[in-house]
This record gives sequence, structure tokens and C-alpha cells, in this order.
Amino acid sequence: MHEERQHLLYEVQRRLRRGESKRGIARALGIAPKTVRRLLKDNARRRDDGESALERELPDKGTPRARKLDGWEDKIARELERFPDITSQRLLENLQAAGFDGQYTIVRQYLKTLRGAARPKTAVEVVTTAPGQQAQFDWSPYQIAGTLTVQVWSCTLSWSRGRSFHSSDNTRQTTILDFLRRSFEEFDGVPAEGVTDSMPGVVDRWECGRPIPNIRFLDFAAYYGFALHVAPRADGAYKGKVERPFWFLESNLLNGRTFPSREAFAEQLAWWTRERAMQRPHPETELPLWQMLEQERPFLKPLPRRPYDTREVVTRVVDSYAYVAYETNSYPVPENTIGDLVFLCIGPDRIEIFDRGVHRLAEHERQPNGAGIRVPDPTRSHRGRYDLALLTDRLAAWSPVAEDFARRLRERKRAAGPELAHLLGLQTTWSADDIVKAMRHALDYEAFDARAIERILQARFRPRSLAEQLADSTRERIRDRMRDHPIGQRPLSRYSVLRTGDVPPTQMEDHPHGQDHGPADPVAIPADHAGTPPTCPDGPGTPPDAPSAGANTGPAGA
Repeated sequence: MHEERQHLLYEVQRRLRRGESKRGIARALGIAPKTVRRLLKDNARRRDDGESALERELPDKGTPRARKLDGWEDKIARELERFPDITSQRLLENLQAAGFDGQYTIVRQYLKTLRGAARPKTAVEVVTTAPGQQAQFDWSPYQIAGTLTVQVWSCTLSWSRGRSFHSSDNTRQTTILDFLRRSFEEFDGVPAEGVTDSMPGVVDRWECGRPIPNIRFLDFAAYYGFALHVAPRADGAYKGKVERPFWFLESNLLNGRTFPSREAFAEQLAWWTRERAMQRPHPETELPLWQMLEQERPFLKPLPRRPYDTREVVTRVVDSYAYVAYETNSYPVPENTIGDLVFLCIGPDRIEIFDRGVHRLAEHERQPNGAGIRVPDPTRSHRGRYDLALLTDRLAAWSPVAEDFARRLRERKRAAGPELAHLLGLQTTWSADDIVKAMRHALDYEAFDARAIERILQARFRPRSLAEQLADSTRERIRDRMRDHPIGQRPLSRYSVLRTGDVPPTQMEDHPHGQDHGPADPVAIPADHAGTPPTCPDGPGTPPDAPSAGANTGPAGA
């Protein structure tokens, strides 16, 4: 009991023993008569029930007041049973959807009482950046339903905390480039620097404690004009501005929700980004993030007129039905390309198919991955599984050795069609020249079998990458075009003028055209090349003596 109450009870008891009435005691002490009765009643209860010294020293708890959460305890218990890690914000949203009119604080305090004290937090240093200076991006996997997993992409501008979220079923490099391009388009600009970790597709490996970036990602960064900054390994706090949105996504979007499919999750993610993530207050200015993004946009670099082509390029061999396969689906191409090596440009909605000369053969709507759909071609008549004559002609185009091997294989095998088709399919991994060498080796031992050719290739040759295939295709195309326009190598004596400044007397005699053009300016164009140069297959304005377009560029011609 409080001291004042103890003094008051003593005075009431003293006056009551003197014979004063309860009403008279109330008037004398300036209190209500019911207060006198309550003091006497409480004292009688204490005498009957007893009390501990601790209860006597502690203040009276009084009568508990009604709370907003009264009557909602069962609902909260059911939510905690379904989602044990539900946050206060998500619990509040679910309660409000059921008619609760309370606010966040009372829900948070109630959950804190049920769960106990939280773990202490570790302080981290917050790095301040200027507007338009930096963006951070990363992946995080989440299991949304049973074994169904999605990969969530997050890109955050460090100054405004403007955020971009997307989801996918993979983390391939083409997906990284596509999502980063889409994030820049949502921001309506490009930051000066991009910070990320050592994710595959961005960093190939580490050497001597330094990251080795992927060359295609560097090309993407150069196209958009931002610098790549790779965070130290195993240091998530280094890029905390993109890690924090993942925490908010886990505690708000994923917390207390279920998603039946990846499509449903992607739809909900877009709504949540717009209505929740971008409506959060900035940690310093307290303004909504969408307003902060509007303030940062003028400091971002402008987007290029045309976006970077982020499509994936794969190689396929046209099968004997004149189809190419990708992700269990089959797409038709012209019949005259059976057995050819073709390139597929894979976009999110369309697939384009090109031959080695980069001529477009077909374009189709992309079918869902794993659907097993064979796209029909109404212009094509029904044909058998294998056209042996056509397959043999395709191999004969490589060399007489390949033609001889195909002919003798047909003589030895009853079902030669699958064997010939398999030989053509080896182009996706091995050079045609290496396949011909393997055929020559197999002819010596009369091993007329496609699997034997494949074993020889694996034992004696090295598989070629897509870049090498493109380079081979480019060099072959340039050789075909320049076959009727041979280019001779200039004598080294013609370049001595660059060192001495004197024109050697034999320079005119050594000229490939065998004409004397008189004294030549060291940097002047020879007279027979002056004016309008003759047109070459490599393009207008290329002098006959100019180096071949594919001499040093390799696959760039593709």
C-alpha cells in the first residue's frame, strides 16, 4: 500500500474506534463515504486472507482496463500456429483485414510479450553516397510453396533507396542482364557505379585476392556506362542497402502469405513493390521512397536509345525433321538446313534462328520451358524420319573423307539414319575439321560407328566454345567472300619509310600492282587507290590492299 493510503486507513480506524460515524469520518477527512467503506472492506479482507510483505510494498495493480486486443487472442494464436515467424506488421495487416481497428504498437508489444526479448543487434557503419552515384544489386532464393523455389532480384539506389524487384526460376547471366536493364528503365537512368557480390555471370573467379569480371558483363557495363564494384567475399554488410530490402521482403511480403505458383508470386511481387516497398519512409528524410527516387532521377545518367540485347545465344544442329530443340520444345526451320549448325537467339517471348552467315531462318513465339511442344509448320508436307541422301550430302560438303565415311557407313549399317544424324549433331561441341580427322582415323580401323567418332574426339581433340564457333563461322564466311578477290601481303620494305622517312628505291618495283607511281608521300594513298575505291564484298569503300576484315577481329564479323 502507498504511504498516504496507509495513513488514511489508520485515521479512519482511529476515528471509528472513537465512535464517529462513517459519514462523519468522510466529512472530517474530506473524502467520499464510499472511500471509507472501501478502506474498511479492504482491511477486513487483508485480515482474513493475509498478505506477504512483498505484496504490501508493491503498488496496487488496480482493475485492468479493457484492451483493443481483447477478444482477438484466439485469432492471434491461430496466426502464430500457421506462421510462427510472422512479424508485427503482417499480423496487424491480417487482423485489420478481419475487422481489427487497433494500431501497430499494441500488436508489437503483445507479440514481444509472447516471444520474449529479441537478440541484441550489431552496429554497422552506414556509408553515405551522393545522388546518382551508386546502385546495389543481388539475388536471394525463397521457397514459396512446398518445393517450389523462386529467385528474387533486388536492385536499390543507395541515395534514394529506390527499389526494383523481379523474380525468376534461374540466375543465369542473361537473366541478370535482363533484370538489371529493366531496373535501370524503372529508375529512368543509370547510376555511376554498380555494387554486387561474386555472383556467377558477373565474376568468373578470384585471383590473388582480386575478382576477375566476366567479359560479357563488362561489355554490358560499358554499354550503359557504369563502373562495376565487387564487394569483398563473405561481407554482406558491405552492400547492406540491397540486403535490407530482402529482410523487408521476407518479413512483409513472404511473411504470413502463401503463393500457389511462380506466376502468382510475380504478380504479387509487382503489387507489393508499388504499394508497400516504394511507400516506405526513407531512413533519414522520412519521405516516401518514390518521392526520393523522383529527386534522384535528374542525377542519373541517361539510358541509351536502344537497350542492350540481353538474349541468350545457343547453337543447335537442325535434325532430320528440319526442327531445332530448346528446353524440350521443337521449332521448325527450312528443310534445306537439315544437318546445319544454326544459332538461336533466345528472348523472353520470341526465339530467332540464324544460319552461320547470320541470315535469319525463322522466328517463333517462345513456348514455356519444359512444355514439350512441337510447333507445327502448316506449309510443310509430311516426310519420313531420315532422308539418307540429304544427310549424306550434308556430310559430303565437309570433305571427301566425310563423304567416303558416310557412304561406307550406309553400306555397313541397316539403320544408318540415326548414325548420320548423330555425326551432324557433333558440330555443337566439336569443330567440323576435328570431326573429319576423327573420321579419317576411324576409316583406318574400319570403325563405321558414330559413337566411335565421338570417342576419338574425346580422346584426341578439345571441344570448342560458342565464341570459337562464331569465330570459325566468321572466318569461313570471309574466305568465301574474298576467294575471288585475293589479297597479297605487302613487302616489309614498304614500311621502312615509317622508320627512316626515306622511300626505298625498290618500293615501286615491289608494288603488288607492278606500276611505278613516282615518289610517294609517306602517309599518302597510292595513286591507283585515290578517288573512289573499287567496291569489295566486305563493304563499300574498302581498298583492294586493305587488310581483310576478319584478319584480326575474329568473331566480331558475326
